[in-house]
Amino acid sequence: MKFNSDTSKMFQKAPYTIGLSLLATMVLAACGGGDSSSSASPTLNLNSAQKTYVTGGFSQSGEISGYCKGSKIQEFSPTVSGESLAGLPALIASETEKDTLVNPTPFCNAFYNSNAGQPGGIEKIYWDPATVGLMTDGSNPPNYVYSDLVSFPTSVTVGSKGTASTYINYFGGPKPVTKGALTWSIEADTPNTLTWITVDTATLIASNELAYTSTTRYRLNADNTVTALDKVIDAKAAFTQGAGDLVINEKY
Repeated sequence: MKFNSDTSKMFQKAPYTIGLSLLATMVLAACGGGDSSSSASPTLNLNSAQKTYVTGGFSQSGEISGYCKGSKIQEFSPTVSGESLAGLPALIASETEKDTLVNPTPFCNAFYNSNAGQPGGIEKIYWDPATVGLMTDGSNPPNYVYSDLVSFPTSVTVGSKGTASTYINYFGGPKPVTKGALTWSIEADTPNTLTWITVDTATLIASNELAYTSTTRYRLNADNTVTALDKVIDAKAAFTQGAGDLVINEKY
């Protein structure tokens, strides 16, 4: 998911969310935090699961509903060791995306644009080798600038939660546009699995208004692997430049 330059410099690609990936959303930035226990639920290794998920490559593809409608095929290659655009050590993945929309609005065409403008339709995603969290790519002018990355816990259960890295997003311009935080929590699922939830919450710096929240749910399996489930993007009128408040759902 991304925005193209014809819409605005505000509307550009971002991994795991609206800005995580709004790939962001998929929000897989490294985080830390406390946890609480539940005797009826398993205790699993989120650290190992997240690292395997990212470094081994993964897919977040499925049906789009809500304000935008259609389907997407999004693939992340296994990571390779390299350097960010600023010359820092990085794990690098290649992301490809094919979006097919039904009766799209201009906003939806900009948001789901199949990596338009990227060389060969491939977006490079950079992960911090130490924490395997999303890292600043080092582009100039900048996009996301992340800080305070730490690793996920090796032991989580129902009630575990943490605050992910904070960030500032310049969207390729000279001034910062949004600031945000990536958070995560663990909820009950089955007797052998847990639900891992990541939330990207962004605020417009100029007005301090909420820009969007992007919430992604994953299943954390008994063998410490991850299965993507769904994402909900709740974008506010102050951010969507004429499209108003809107909600987009992705079912993987």
